[in-house]
Amino acid sequence: MFLTILSYEFKLLIRSKWLLVLFFIIMLLIAFASHNGNKNVEKRVSDISVVQRDFSEKDSVMLATLIKIEKGEKVDGPYWKLPSAPMTIGNRYPRLAIMQPESLSFIATGQSDMYTHFKSPKVYGNNFALDYAEMINPVQLLFGNFDIAFVLIYILPLLIIAFTYNILSREKELGTLRIIAAQPISTFSWLFQKLVIRFLFFSAITTFILCVTIVIFSSEASVNIFDLLGLFILAISYYLFWFVMAFIVNIKINNSSKNALTLVGLWLLIVLVIPATINQVGNALYPIPSRLNMINEIRATKKESEAKQDEIMDTYLRNHPELAQGNDKKQFGFWHSYFASEKVMEEKTEPLLKKYDLQLKKQQKFIMAFQFTSPAIIVQQSLNKVAATSELHYNDFKKQVFEFSKQWRNYLKPILFRQEKFTVKNYYELPKFYYQNRIKHRIWLNVFILFSINGIILLIFGGKKLVNKLPYRFLKLFS
Repeated sequence: MFLTILSYEFKLLIRSKWLLVLFFIIMLLIAFASHNGNKNVEKRVSDISVVQRDFSEKDSVMLATLIKIEKGEKVDGPYWKLPSAPMTIGNRYPRLAIMQPESLSFIATGQSDMYTHFKSPKVYGNNFALDYAEMINPVQLLFGNFDIAFVLIYILPLLIIAFTYNILSREKELGTLRIIAAQPISTFSWLFQKLVIRFLFFSAITTFILCVTIVIFSSEASVNIFDLLGLFILAISYYLFWFVMAFIVNIKINNSSKNALTLVGLWLLIVLVIPATINQVGNALYPIPSRLNMINEIRATKKESEAKQDEIMDTYLRNHPELAQGNDKKQFGFWHSYFASEKVMEEKTEPLLKKYDLQLKKQQKFIMAFQFTSPAIIVQQSLNKVAATSELHYNDFKKQVFEFSKQWRNYLKPILFRQEKFTVKNYYELPKFYYQNRIKHRIWLNVFILFSINGIILLIFGGKKLVNKLPYRFLKLFS
């Protein structure tokens, strides 16, 4: 019977041009979304290239000057600007920390339009973490980016609603429901099989278009087939959720106009209202401390430390005798005092920065705890992690820059205290930053969660009927 319904449904969809319309609409939507996402990635790569080019040019000039100094040739400019001074290197020629896009970054913009992808930590000032946001168009922030994630989460469910809302009610309104009821299959099973067939057609079309799109826009993505397969199955499990919703509404209401209104209402609730409510509740329960107040407190701490520089210097040299050997304290200047007071500054400002990060972590945990109330949140979080554009990725990038900043300063600090000159050899020994994607996306776990949600909903609203209407032979296999 299933094959008969499949053949009839395929002919019906072909004649009504539904499959053709679906194919072209989904193809245009995903193609345009991929183009937009790819443009964002290209802009990101272009910005990084400009910064890298400027960095290389400055380094070339600096290296040429160092070679001249070592040869004893005359170099123009004041002594404190010469790269032979270690703090000139640390302040005027900082190293570059870059977060390159991943192969699938074009599928979800995520937080990439809000945070910077490169940073040059200098030896002076350790609070650059407060300045990781970029100025962007507020209208774009309000409406989001038209990328593949937007199409999958927001638009495709509306197409599924249009594709499924009146399957049973249309037969009732046309007067053909009695003919269907006279067939050797229950109306419930007939509707279930029709929705399964439409789900298979819809999934096949979207998966094919997504596969072609990813091959066109990211040839490197095919390297990790396992993750790519997880991405496709995640999308399919999300489509299945909306087909399950359509199945329940068709059974419970069975009126075309009411079906459409109910499904659109569910779409608004699940895709817009629940995520927005969770976000607002998270902000209310765990408000982020004011950045302005934090900066003012940090400045006040700095001023307090500057007033006690001599005392701090004595304590620092006692704790680090290797830096004081053979040196007269009177020869130490601003930079020596700065590094001596830096540890005190870090200890005093650490609670402020931790409080800021702690509130962010609490908000993220709150959202993760309630993500199961909306499949849209699960899919959005998963796609952001697969694309490496999630909040977690940028927080980890910030953390890696902090770690690199300490490594960079610790290399220059002994040269400064030993009152040595920075040389060409030191240049080639300078620490370099390499970003590592340390965030696990766990896409297969989210696939399992989505399928579980679908199964639970189906069992709650139609479990008994599904079991009772299964063919006798099928039940016999499990008896």
